[in-house]
Amino acid sequence: MLCQKCKKAKGEIKLPYLGLRLCKACFCKLIERRVKKEIRSKNLINEKEKILLLDNNTKEAKISEHIIKTAYNNRVELLKVKVNELKIGSLSNKTKEIIKKNKIKQVIIPWNLDDEIIYFSGNLFNKGNFNYLGHFKQNKTLYIKLLRNVLESECLLFAKCRKFRFKKKTEEDKHKKEIKNMLDKIDKKHAETKFSLLKSIEHLAPILKNRY
Repeated sequence: MLCQKCKKAKGEIKLPYLGLRLCKACFCKLIERRVKKEIRSKNLINEKEKILLLDNNTKEAKISEHIIKTAYNNRVELLKVKVNELKIGSLSNKTKEIIKKNKIKQVIIPWNLDDEIIYFSGNLFNKGNFNYLGHFKQNKTLYIKLLRNVLESECLLFAKCRKFRFKKKTEEDKHKKEIKNMLDKIDKKHAETKFSLLKSIEHLAPILKNRY
């Protein structure tokens, strides 16, 4: 079957939530446009300021770097810091020093849509901290989840299409694993589930941040 977008290349990638089959090139363009729209609509990136990417060598880090470089044609100064463990809202002393030394006001977190839903669900069940939902500010620095509206499965496909080499993420937390497995099962039956949940989270985030 041909790609339903360009009508030229083979439609190798099936997107159930859109009811489309796309070729690799059209799929990558779709993801890039979605992320760029998020950047524009929420005014996330200031081209005049340096950007720091928390690089944990995952597919999300590789894709984030790729999209920033292509979207801005290398007009922005992108710095990277290697991180072994990514804990939302918590930084190593080394990363803090880099932020201070370079006067960083924009930090990109390698984070996808599944990560956001799992973070929300985990904190909801445990009455935890909702301050790090969405893009958030901490000490006048904006922390940007560039791939927040991209599914983990889409990130994997994108990385494979672009032939990125990356480290596979492993989830050790049993509770988070259970949440992810549950969401994946629901999403198989109802393809738009995760996107609908993200919209609900966006509506709830301001309320939860003020209440907890």
